[in-house]
Amino acid sequence: MIWLLRIFICLAIIPVQTIVLERFQIFGVKPDLALVIVFVQGWFWGTPSGLQWGVALGGLLDLFSVGTLGPGFLLKALAGAIAGLFGKSFLHLSTQVYVAISLIMSLLHDIAGTLILHGFGSEGFHAIQTGDIIIRALYNGALSIAAVFLINNRANRQEIQSYGGTIFSPGKK
Repeated sequence: MIWLLRIFICLAIIPVQTIVLERFQIFGVKPDLALVIVFVQGWFWGTPSGLQWGVALGGLLDLFSVGTLGPGFLLKALAGAIAGLFGKSFLHLSTQVYVAISLIMSLLHDIAGTLILHGFGSEGFHAIQTGDIIIRALYNGALSIAAVFLINNRANRQEIQSYGGTIFSPGKK
């Protein structure tokens, strides 16, 4: 049953990302829902889960895009793996730390993607100069926070807390 849900999410993300989120643009920028899902999966369930979701969603988005194959696959897989590493260490810290890491990950993802696709020419720096990347990072961060609260409420925090906090965990008393 869980595999059917995962397959549905992977297949539904493409039309939702390209069609539905067109109506929810802020200043002409729509969020990267796949990156949010990959980040949250890696953060809560570890590097293997984040990497798997990054490979699946990044590969599907690359496959159905008209652009270059590979950058989305590579960047989303890397984002999932890094989110898993950070999540294992910082899971028990405050929401502000989570927001900061989410914003930084989104910024780095978009800057690296822009530079890979457009290089260091004027077209590559146009998105950076106009602030689209910053707006998308804020949008992705807000969606990530909403996902975190949803997951925390549904999972009752017991399963999630047993996973993380290896470096900065308060420990058991």
